[in-house]
Amino acid sequence: MKKIFFLFLSFSLAFAEPYFAYTHKFVLKKDEKASIEIIEAGFEDQKRYFDFSWTLFDNTNIIVLSKYNKFPRQLVLSLRRNLNWATQTLVPDYKNPQVDRARLILEFSEFKKGKATFIVYIEDKDGRIVADFKQRKK
Repeated sequence: MKKIFFLFLSFSLAFAEPYFAYTHKFVLKKDEKASIEIIEAGFEDQKRYFDFSWTLFDNTNIIVLSKYNKFPRQLVLSLRRNLNWATQTLVPDYKNPQVDRARLILEFSEFKKGKATFIVYIEDKDGRIVADFKQRKK
């Protein structure tokens, strides 16, 4: 009986579709900035920004500079499988990490004619945040 339960559980987790509250596609030139304004429910007067841009690309890897809550990060993403994304927690996990989680997934999908394509997914099951996407020129 335990084997059947664990088998059912593993299949349900393997085929479970993630829920994304927001999805947005950015096509950026070198050093062009993209910004996402994050507003948490209950804290409308405190706006947070996730900013990112890319600086260097060799045939498979790209250097992405990001900043959230004034904390800078340097990411190395690749066109190779499973090396093309990074995550950023937007709102802390309070009680239950799987339900309370609000995170951003930045995916590097392609590079053509000097422009990099990024897809931003925001996972927010409880609907605790509002996101606004902006792209700025140099």
